[in-house]
Amino acid sequence: MLHLMDLPTLVLIVLVAAITLWALIDCIRTPGERVRFLPKLLWLLILLHGSVCAALLWTYFGKKPIADTAKGPVQRTEPFAQAR
Repeated sequence: MLHLMDLPTLVLIVLVAAITLWALIDCIRTPGERVRFLPKLLWLLILLHGSVCAALLWTYFGKKPIADTAKGPVQRTEPFAQAR
């Protein structure tokens, strides 16, 4: 039977598992050219053996922002006709 004191512990365990799983899936789906500092395989191993700290490291240091990976200038299209 689940005791009242066990509920916060259970919530914490589920939260840690969800954050770690999200980071692992995000690492798998990130293209190789956006990964920085370490090879993608090494990031995956760190995420598999790490916890929330590894997920935070991946989030902040593991991949380049999308704006840094742009190949050229951004082509802007105007959705509305400009008034003259």
